[in-house]
Amino acid sequence: MNSICCAKCHSKECIAYGKYKSYQKWKCANCGTQFSERSFSFFCRSRFPEEVIKNTVLFTLFVSTRNAAFLLHETLQFSVSHMSPYRWMKKFAYLLHSSRRSMNFSNIWHADEKFVRVKGCKEFAYLWVVMDDKNSIIAVHVSANRNSAGAKTVLKLALQHAGKPPDILVTDGLPAYPKACKNILGRKVKHVPAHFEAAKFMHHKRYYMLSNNRIESLNSKINLWYKKFRGFKSLETANLWCIMWMHFYNFMRPRTLEKELLSIHQIIV
Repeated sequence: MNSICCAKCHSKECIAYGKYKSYQKWKCANCGTQFSERSFSFFCRSRFPEEVIKNTVLFTLFVSTRNAAFLLHETLQFSVSHMSPYRWMKKFAYLLHSSRRSMNFSNIWHADEKFVRVKGCKEFAYLWVVMDDKNSIIAVHVSANRNSAGAKTVLKLALQHAGKPPDILVTDGLPAYPKACKNILGRKVKHVPAHFEAAKFMHHKRYYMLSNNRIESLNSKINLWYKKFRGFKSLETANLWCIMWMHFYNFMRPRTLEKELLSIHQIIV
């Protein structure tokens, strides 16, 4: 008997049961489940080595799936269809979507929305983004309409992720924000309409000069990432990809903010 635990019933009564490629297989004497080191993991049922999948996922965060397949062939000499990076990336996106990594957000939030193309939506859909003044993204949401319902949804998500409302919310002049701010964040939150020109105001005996240039700068980074999609296939997949990119931006992308960066391997494992 070995000290390894069953991946299904967590019993320690497991015996060595041959090998799968270079991986040791095990069989649980309690429930009869057969498993290996890769069973129930991100790499389960994949015929490619882990290093190939991790590098491809990293490539796909920056370039299209076709370019990722090309880079994989040029760097690691593995030939795959462009659909393999897409499937691995989607699996990685679901993994990030289900993760609950916490951050400490500041008490000044910025909100904005931008046009994105989603199949089935008339002309454009809208990507709502909420970030704090430390350049950390708090919440993202893609909706078919640019109305108070979309503003309420993204502010509700931001409140859930942050755990507490901010002191100040800076937005553009969209009429949907004042009502959404009051209903979701509460009356104590100071709502400041400002765009490129800074708004000057007093709040809690402190003087502020705030504009929405910070989140407008973020939109340019989103555009660099978004253009490789050439539009999303549905609102569901649009929200999935945007949530994935939010986690990538906060925890993996190199930024001027001093923090410990996570690698693809740390997140997958």
